[in-house]
Amino acid sequence: MNRNSLYCLLLTLILLLGTICYYEYRLAGLRSENQALADRLTFLEPPAPQVIHPETPPVCPYTAEEVMKKGSTISYRTLEINDKWVRPIYIPLWHSKAWNSGRFCYVPRLIENNRHRVFVYRGGGSYWFDLSPTMGFTDDTGPMGVAFKSGDEVAIIALEAVIKKILKHENQLQVVIEPVRKGYHIVAIPERDYHGSLCQVVTPDGYEIEVPQYYHSKGSYQ
Repeated sequence: MNRNSLYCLLLTLILLLGTICYYEYRLAGLRSENQALADRLTFLEPPAPQVIHPETPPVCPYTAEEVMKKGSTISYRTLEINDKWVRPIYIPLWHSKAWNSGRFCYVPRLIENNRHRVFVYRGGGSYWFDLSPTMGFTDDTGPMGVAFKSGDEVAIIALEAVIKKILKHENQLQVVIEPVRKGYHIVAIPERDYHGSLCQVVTPDGYEIEVPQYYHSKGSYQ
């Protein structure tokens, strides 16, 4: 083999090695990108197509009508009322690329949360960190009223509704709301009136709407 042939062979090997290294580098990047996308999918949806039902709520011993007739009125104080806020259908924190997205962007949970108008907040910064985005509030739209809740009170937050009255019969608490197109109403009731109660939400005419959503701080998407 002459010198020119040897140079050509070495050059070919160098080019081949460079090509292999380049594609190995690209392949590693694609694998990393694929893993990141797979992780984002786990934040967004279940691992396989399936039917997911909401948790079965506790059964209240009395009908809404019975509580309307027999229940006593629970005093509350309004912490904040807003008639301008529009509940968003999506906020940036729900995106799978958002900071701490695994906490908020799981689609089945988003759907379940958006089926509710009334939420209960008993206190604690970490719980509010979970609850506020759950309701669709952002940094610039978050309500200030919860800051005025004292330690021996429970906040009841009604979205797209006005709280008309709160009744209690034995251990059953009944929040009466009047649905509206936009806004929210936050009230505080004594912890002693809430503790150990089963709670439901009804219209002023006594039609049952839902069981309130309670705060959670699971710190995970599923």
